Amino acid sequence: MELFNIHLPRGDLGFVLSNYQAYHQFTPTLNDLLERYEVTGGFPNAIRDFLRTGGISNDVLSDFISSIVSDVNRLRRSETFLKLTVRGIIEKTASEFSYHTLSRSFGVGTVKTAISYVELLERLHLLKVVEQVDLEGNAMPRKEKKFYFIDPFIYRAFAFWTSVRLPDESGLVESIVLTHLSRIYDVHYTKAMGEVDAVVKNGEPIGFEVRFGRVRHERRILGRMKKIYILSKDTLGDNVIPVSLFLAMLNIPQTIELKILE
Repeated sequence: MELFNIHLPRGDLGFVLSNYQAYHQFTPTLNDLLERYEVTGGFPNAIRDFLRTGGISNDVLSDFISSIVSDVNRLRRSETFLKLTVRGIIEKTASEFSYHTLSRSFGVGTVKTAISYVELLERLHLLKVVEQVDLEGNAMPRKEKKFYFIDPFIYRAFAFWTSVRLPDESGLVESIVLTHLSRIYDVHYTKAMGEVDAVVKNGEPIGFEVRFGRVRHERRILGRMKKIYILSKDTLGDNVIPVSLFLAMLNIPQTIELKILE
């Protein structure tokens, strides 16, 4: 947004949910920017390539992959197992699955091996693992999880590396929403009495569903979750917010403190 000189008021989740309807006129412009972000993510080389040529070169993708493989080799881990883990996550994006699925269906060794390579991707700040909660907001660590790469460019580079198709736009945008929210809140999902893509505790639990198709204006209450919002492509309503507007008004820190990987 700042790169294209677009300035909107930003704040926490409470601020966005109270004020988004006043800025709906920005949605067409923000949708255009979101489509660009789905290609470039937040990586400067990808953004520069896209602005110059309208696409991202294989050199930029290869440079990113080379840097990851270099880290993996330095840590004396298997490039093959990492590649198989990455492929499984891309193919199952926006779906819940288990470490057993990674192990059995994608050939990532044993369950213990699958866990270790997911943890490696987390330590490299490439992946967010989202656990399921019940209707009381209690974490259910033994249940299936969802796995999201933290930036759409990472999806693009890893899809290039593993020769698999990118997730569809809805799945890619779901990953963007989940990883943005996770930078400032603890984020989970629930399948109790109907799936909710993101459950955030902001005083009381609030639910968010990403729907890029036809949106029905409906109100749902699930347990302690009295508010569930639909993040749409461009529909606006009392509990329906265009996802680009939602992300644009959410104040995400641009720098975070990271621990050095050893």
